[in-house]
Amino acid sequence: MAYIYMDESWDLGFDFGKNRTSKYFVITFLISKNEKIPDLIMKKAFNWIKHKKVKMKWWVFHAFSHQDTTIQKVLNIATEYDINIMTLVLNKEKIYSLHSFEKHILYNIIVNKLLDAVINKNILFDKNDLIYFIASRRETSKTLNEQFINYLKNKHNNQPNIHFEIKTPYQSKWLQLVDTISFSIYQKYEHNNEIFYSIIKNKIKIEDRFFE
Repeated sequence: MAYIYMDESWDLGFDFGKNRTSKYFVITFLISKNEKIPDLIMKKAFNWIKHKKVKMKWWVFHAFSHQDTTIQKVLNIATEYDINIMTLVLNKEKIYSLHSFEKHILYNIIVNKLLDAVINKNILFDKNDLIYFIASRRETSKTLNEQFINYLKNKHNNQPNIHFEIKTPYQSKWLQLVDTISFSIYQKYEHNNEIFYSIIKNKIKIEDRFFE
C-alpha cells in the first residue's frame, strides 16, 4: 500500500501585469508507504511550535503564514522520516500562448503529467500496490472537483488499484506537510530562494519542468 498526497503553490493566472501573478506554478506529491509518518512529523513539529509559543490559527500549518525558522524546523523534522517528493514546475511565461485553456483543464493535465511520471518510472511502488491518491481541495465548486477526479480516473482506468480522493488541509496532516514542501520548492523557482529547498532536496526523486 502506498500514499500520494498532492498540493500546489500559487495559481494559474496569466495576467502578468498584476503584482501578485506568479511566473511559476508548482505541483508537488508527497509519497510514503506508511500513512502514520506525516502524523508523526507534524506531531513532532507541533510540539516544537508549542514549546516556542508560535501562534497558529486552528492548529493547521500553512507555510506562507509562518516565519522562516518555523518552516525550516518542519522540513528538518520531515527529512528524518521515510518520505519521497515528486514535483512538476510550470513556467507560465513559456506557455502564455496557451492561456486560453480553461485553468481547471490545464490544472488537470499538469497533475496527470506528474502522476504518469511517478507511476511509469515505478520508483516507489510494487506492481500490485494499492495506491491512495489524495489531492488538496483547490476548487469550491463540487462540479469542478468531480471533473478533476473523473479526469484522473479516466486517464488511469487500466489501473484499478488507484483510489482518488479530495480532502482539505483541515482533514489531513499529510496535506499540511505537502503544502509546506510545495511552498519550499516554489520559493526556489519564483524567488531564487533555496533556503528551504536545500533541506529537502535529497528527498526529491522527480523534479521536472512542464512545457520546457
